[in-house]
Amino acid sequence: MTKHMHIGVTMNWSRRVGLVAAGLVLCGCSHGADATGAAPSPGASGPGAHKGAGGDASKPSHAPTLSAHPELVLSGNLDARPGQLVSMRLDFISRAQGHDAVIAHSPAFGGPVRLRWRDDASYGATHPLAMTDKPGWYPLSVSVAGRTVARDKIHVVRSRRPSFTLTFGSEVARPGEPVWLNFDDLYPGERGSDFTVRSAALHRPVRLARDERYDGNPRYFVAGTELKPGLADGTYTFTVYGPNGHRIAEKRQKVRAARPGDSDYLGKVRGPDLYAPGAYADSPHRREFKVRPGGQVAVMWHDVNPDPGEETRLTATSPAFTHVLHLDRDGGKSADGDDPRYFNTATIRAGLKPGRYPVTVVAHHGRVKKVGYVIVTER
Repeated sequence: MTKHMHIGVTMNWSRRVGLVAAGLVLCGCSHGADATGAAPSPGASGPGAHKGAGGDASKPSHAPTLSAHPELVLSGNLDARPGQLVSMRLDFISRAQGHDAVIAHSPAFGGPVRLRWRDDASYGATHPLAMTDKPGWYPLSVSVAGRTVARDKIHVVRSRRPSFTLTFGSEVARPGEPVWLNFDDLYPGERGSDFTVRSAALHRPVRLARDERYDGNPRYFVAGTELKPGLADGTYTFTVYGPNGHRIAEKRQKVRAARPGDSDYLGKVRGPDLYAPGAYADSPHRREFKVRPGGQVAVMWHDVNPDPGEETRLTATSPAFTHVLHLDRDGGKSADGDDPRYFNTATIRAGLKPGRYPVTVVAHHGRVKKVGYVIVTER
């Protein structure tokens, strides 16, 4: 999704500093919550109302003294749904100062959450919000050995019913186009992880997997695949099935091949250009190339608008080649302005009789066919 082409919930970062009086023992008080666990509205105690921890002579003398101001960094704490993951990181605190006793407290979690020491010299944890959370603002505090050093808030919104979406790389779904299948199952009571998508537009059933790259939603399942290249124009149904073949959700999608007038109907092609391997920059680009049996020839193809998914299917064929030549995107050389282009190097069959042999590239579902020639010479 491209991610991926990906999709997803916007990750919100909120930074708050728990102020520490230099050289003094830390202390602090935690925000209260009403019976439902929701904190007052932002207008009553928003981000600007946060207060730092100050010294308190009544605290035990063995409480930790911090050499810097701990800083709390949150991700996923704004516009979060019940069950969503919230990531917490406490910076500017050493392991010796933390004593492995860094704890986050919030009624949104349903219990204390221990932050662990991490390799990036901070304490951190990722924890899901309780599925029973009601919409509202919830206080969050982080303590070190029982002393509050930082505060913030978590904003919880309403749950959303499970949803199934398709993501394409273009506005019109084309035959052969890559597609991402996305199933958002974050909803109270939903369970299991065995989800499969079936459609006549796909080569085969596709198993969805938890998207480990997306930290905010523990029940977000995805898979990348492609539509069949030869699909007829029409509307196709994509259905998500759970365990035991239970149908959960479906999506209907129009698929239409490119037509005259579309920018990708015939693309903008040139080739095949044939030249000596490794000498593209210095060789004339021509449609004929002389080579001996057992030798090699480089094949270059240009197309500004290939059919969706065609980049992975472009081939050059010739009776002179040892095998069908798959043309790969030459993305590493686009800086010279000669992009997009596709190339590979073919080997000429040993023992081949001298003669003129065609090199054929077919594109755009057969609508474009161009031919070059290798001239096989005597040894």
